[in-house]
Amino acid sequence: MFEDAEMQALKRKVWLRFFLVTLSILFVFFAIINGIGLVIGNLFYQEFCVWNTRLDSKRFQALQVTLEDGIKTKGWKNVSINSRLGYTLQGTYLPNPTPSNNTVIFVHGITGSRLMGLWYAPLYIKAGYNVLIYDSRASGESGGNSVSWGFYEKYDLDQWIDWVEQYHPKGKIGVHGVSMGAATALMHAEMNEMSHRVNFYVADSSYSDLEELLTQQIDAAVSLHDPLWIKLLLRYSSIMAKWQSGFRYEDVSPVRSVRHVTTPILYLHGDADVLVPVYMNEQLYTATKGYKEKYISSGDAHAMAIFNHKVEYQRRIMSFIDVALQQ
Repeated sequence: MFEDAEMQALKRKVWLRFFLVTLSILFVFFAIINGIGLVIGNLFYQEFCVWNTRLDSKRFQALQVTLEDGIKTKGWKNVSINSRLGYTLQGTYLPNPTPSNNTVIFVHGITGSRLMGLWYAPLYIKAGYNVLIYDSRASGESGGNSVSWGFYEKYDLDQWIDWVEQYHPKGKIGVHGVSMGAATALMHAEMNEMSHRVNFYVADSSYSDLEELLTQQIDAAVSLHDPLWIKLLLRYSSIMAKWQSGFRYEDVSPVRSVRHVTTPILYLHGDADVLVPVYMNEQLYTATKGYKEKYISSGDAHAMAIFNHKVEYQRRIMSFIDVALQQ
């Protein structure tokens, strides 16, 4: 009887040790796997949000000359504001040669700068608008350590709207965004529902949801063709984005924002866009609550309609604005 009890106690000790050893091995394995996941996730975060945000490449050199000439000869002026998020934002205000209270704010895409706005400004100058172009956070000459794909950028855009309102208290305000700038505009449009300070939005080549976009881009880059692995990579990367920049990829979803938006929106997209698939334009258009129009340009790659179909591009915008301002 005593020996049986002693044997049972010994067995319990053996099983307890086995359990503890197994648990320790699993814990170490879990820690290693998660450690590797976080390292890889951080690499993705750095690639998407930090490393490539200030690429004013050679293609912008001619625009820099145009900007400097405009400041010298056309009364354009550089403007800076302090973001409530703790950095300085740099922009340039382009007054219309014919005095006007109406202004369009241009928001550029990832790796770009305010210089991109000089491709679009003549459309609005010709139509009688002033134009404000600016460098988004972590882009061009503006401060900030990381791009957040529209999450924080929408708050900075709101501050530029403050500036325009102070400069032209009784004017109409429009926002024209391209790619990430379009996504920023659409997420800001949800904020605008409280005040209706912006009268219309033009969204060129916007993604509908950041996680969905990155899933496609990662799959195309590494050819995993396994949504589960990609979702795990994005989950770890999103954790690093939250840790280092305070936002999650799942927080960036313009398609969720526009479900609440009544301000008029014009959606523009090229049907040959491989960076942001054209079906995302349809998702946004379908989800939008308020007045909306869309123009899908034939054969155009990402944000190329301004170059390949410039006349029709401008006509669609001006026709939309005429209707939008009557809403």
